[in-house]
Amino acid sequence: MFARTDYPSFLLKYQSQDNGGDRAPCFYDCQLVCMLKAAMKVLCIPYTHALSHVSRPLAVAVELRRRGHEIVFAGEGNKLSFVQQDGFQTLPLFEPDPRVLYDNIRQRRLRFVSDADIDLMLEADLELYSKTKPDLVLTDGRFTAPISCHIASVKHAAIVNASSTEFRALPYVPLFDRLPEMILPRDSKSWKNMDRLNLYLEMLVFNQAMKTFAALSKKYKLSRKITATNCLAGKDLTLLPDVPEYFPTRNLPSSYHYIGPLTLQQPRPLPAWWTAAIKQKKKIIYLTMGTTGLSAFFERAVNYLKDINAIVIITTGGLAGISMPLPDHIYAEDYLDGDAVMAAASLVICHGGNGTIYQALKMGKPVIGIPTIPDQDFNMRQVVRLGAGITVTSESYARDATTLLAAIDTVLTSKEYTANARLLQNKIETYNAPVAAADLMEKLMSDKEFHHV
Repeated sequence: MFARTDYPSFLLKYQSQDNGGDRAPCFYDCQLVCMLKAAMKVLCIPYTHALSHVSRPLAVAVELRRRGHEIVFAGEGNKLSFVQQDGFQTLPLFEPDPRVLYDNIRQRRLRFVSDADIDLMLEADLELYSKTKPDLVLTDGRFTAPISCHIASVKHAAIVNASSTEFRALPYVPLFDRLPEMILPRDSKSWKNMDRLNLYLEMLVFNQAMKTFAALSKKYKLSRKITATNCLAGKDLTLLPDVPEYFPTRNLPSSYHYIGPLTLQQPRPLPAWWTAAIKQKKKIIYLTMGTTGLSAFFERAVNYLKDINAIVIITTGGLAGISMPLPDHIYAEDYLDGDAVMAAASLVICHGGNGTIYQALKMGKPVIGIPTIPDQDFNMRQVVRLGAGITVTSESYARDATTLLAAIDTVLTSKEYTANARLLQNKIETYNAPVAAADLMEKLMSDKEFHHV
């Protein structure tokens, strides 16, 4: 039932109390597991064209597997290779075309996915549930799952950014920020009321633009109406991979839980140039656009940073190769061990993706963000609000190097950005997100006795 490396933690505790913790659980122990509780079968459905949406459920899946549960992933994007590297089974599942989806988001189209694609997703969900018969579905970016899990009467948990829920405390699109502080002080009750109005209006407009979710909710007689604003949340459990200091919420229901950041931890061998690069007595700048950025970003970055007095390490995330020769102080790879690079860096330059920001803050590193989609704009507003970084607009970055180089100089010469990043690091270190997520999922299933002792 359990591989030798995957004993449930209650057996590891039992093991540690017997013979000084130096014996492995025996056949009797495994019989004990079978007698006490059954294992859950968990179906993980991330949006597999984006590494951030894959890495978060993958971190939870590793913890669930360690506890003896069965995990299966589904999708059709190339980021499933990270799941397969960790030894998980993967199954095919229809997903919206990432080129169309991200173009819609970049163009700020409220109808970010077609009704036809939603119908195809719903049909694919139900077919997969019928085939795999999961006890619990865990999603990250699957906006049909609350509806399909209702239809199939399957428990559903979802990993979703606090910013993408209807309970976010800060507006996604700030409508009133141009009002002068002297007219409307930001710490006043009036400003808080304006924020609430802002939130109401933006959610109303978004939900009206994507009426298909409400129509499907009515068709299938859902007790809770699904909308464009809450379609990423869990039907039964919502896991927020955030800390409230960074992304505050309001009126959070009991089924929503902050679990702390879920960041990619997949150690990789470091390249041959690594040791010589980090031994140089220069500051290190880590530059990445995750896996959803624009490929033109990288060669422009090489041109802009060719004369900078620092080591520059670039990861392209498989978006595009860099065809031009690299100066001696610039190194580029498709992928690297993100934690190793973050630990060595003095500064992280990125697209403003939630996963990359949290990976940097978890290491106490300040961030310069160059967002290209609204989500990333929103993320970077929080970084700026907390004094842990600076935003460079994609327009100014495309124009010339001036704004980026000025931002780099400001962050590297001012101690406050690193100090504020370290304050957030201290908050983040109080969480163990994979364990918290696994505990909550087991608790959700406890009525069926699918939980870990």
